[in-house]
Amino acid sequence: IMFNIANYFKEGIKKTLLVRNNGSTSHNGPWKQAYTNTQVERWHAGEFSSAEFTISIDYNNTNKEIVKAIVAVGVDYANLSVVGRSNLGNDLVDLSVTVNQSYVDLLITAKTGYEGAKFIFTANYFQNQNPLTSWHS
Repeated sequence: IMFNIANYFKEGIKKTLLVRNNGSTSHNGPWKQAYTNTQVERWHAGEFSSAEFTISIDYNNTNKEIVKAIVAVGVDYANLSVVGRSNLGNDLVDLSVTVNQSYVDLLITAKTGYEGAKFIFTANYFQNQNPLTSWHS
């Protein structure tokens, strides 16, 4: 059987991508392991003004977690909000974000007892609509 991508997608309303037949996406590795301030993702501050992330953390059969986070970015400042979290009873990680005038880092830190937990993530990025200029100029 030949794979034909047109069987799965078509143009939707308002120039959206429509996934046919209630199709879904699934995600699998490559995974990383969470320790202290492990880099989840890095991007250049001038590329995107905001991003949303879904991070799936898997420590073992009884300790799993999914975290949804959004990040807004300026030249000298970034703000992270965890907007959703679900787990099997224990928070496994904390998230943080750092920014300098060059790049933004989304970081994950395993909570005590969960060091080495495996994680994967997906991201949606939103490009800057105005050029960034330093707040200090």
